[in-house]
Amino acid sequence: MAAAFCNLCSAFAKDNKKTQNIEFTTPYEYRVIVNEIEGVTAPYQKDDYIVFTAKDGPRHIGIVFDFEDYKEIHSFMRKTTTDIEGNVIDSVYFYILDLPKDTDSISYRLIVDGIWTTDPQNYNSYYNPYTGISVSTLSVKNNHIDETQKTDKGVHFIYMGESGQKVRLGGTFTNWDSSIYELHETRPGYYELYLPLPEGTYYYAYYTGTKSFADVTNPDRAWSGEGREASKIVVN
Repeated sequence: MAAAFCNLCSAFAKDNKKTQNIEFTTPYEYRVIVNEIEGVTAPYQKDDYIVFTAKDGPRHIGIVFDFEDYKEIHSFMRKTTTDIEGNVIDSVYFYILDLPKDTDSISYRLIVDGIWTTDPQNYNSYYNPYTGISVSTLSVKNNHIDETQKTDKGVHFIYMGESGQKVRLGGTFTNWDSSIYELHETRPGYYELYLPLPEGTYYYAYYTGTKSFADVTNPDRAWSGEGREASKIVVN
């Protein structure tokens, strides 16, 4: 049996000429999801992403969402599988949505070669008699956490900033040593670290280089005798 190879190309832009290599422009989690796409299916959720697929054939497929008032068109991309000789075995369009926070459902429409329509892969749709428009809808589970939170067995630390930083954590639980714990960038500009901590009151700060600063997602603050600002959290 001939070996198969997966080729990833960007969707055609409106002029059907622009392409880009997503291997270098998208995060690791995104590329993993793309590699798992095997064909056209109903839209589904994968962690903090929603995956939409469509059959190959049209020159261009776009998608618009209710949370953007259906004003911004996002282009689908194409994933092709070829044999060792470069012959196309399979091809599918896809779009991966980074799930917005504070939402439990998404309504959307597809634009296939300029024709606005509902998603044929999604049987959930509704008709608005006031606008005369049918839209596809999808219930989602929002996993976005945008603030440091206590858990049953510790603290889930969150920091949001520029991508590519080295963000460290120090506090009373490390005797203010910031070399022990480093937050992990799980998506561009989003850093997190889960730290099991016993019951107690803790003070902490984030560090980049030699600079320390309080956690902006946590409003509880304290100041040291030297005037250094820190964050405070109580684990019950």
